[in-house]
Amino acid sequence: MKDSKQHGGKIPIVTGLPEDCPQVEDCGVRQLERLSTAFMASAKRWEMIVYPSLFAFIILAGYGFFLIYSLSRDAHEISEQMITMTRQMESISQNMVIIAQTMDGQSATMKEMAVNMRGMNASMNQMRYDMSIMNQNVSRPMSFMNSFMPW
Repeated sequence: MKDSKQHGGKIPIVTGLPEDCPQVEDCGVRQLERLSTAFMASAKRWEMIVYPSLFAFIILAGYGFFLIYSLSRDAHEISEQMITMTRQMESISQNMVIIAQTMDGQSATMKEMAVNMRGMNASMNQMRYDMSIMNQNVSRPMSFMNSFMPW
């Protein structure tokens, strides 16, 4: 009874339709409008996320391409420098063989010089000894004769 007083004495007919659309066609159009509005709002939210993300991805992809290009160019330069360095090392290796042969010759010459220096040392020692003997032989008579000299 309470329900009949609220609706003015009439009992509402339950048709399964919302109260704002009395006919089925109006209800379908309104539901499609709501779906369209919700989809547009959702699409705008996605646009606010997807477009900046896509722009950031394009920038990062371009930077990644630049990094890969720089890396490949640097690797190419390093390989060219390694080829040049290999050629120079071959030249250095050949020079080292020549230096080793020259050092062998110098070593033999130094050995000869050492033998000659020993001979010179022995000769100088003999000269020293002879000068000592001569000094003893000459100094005694000279000291006797120096006593007669006026100067």
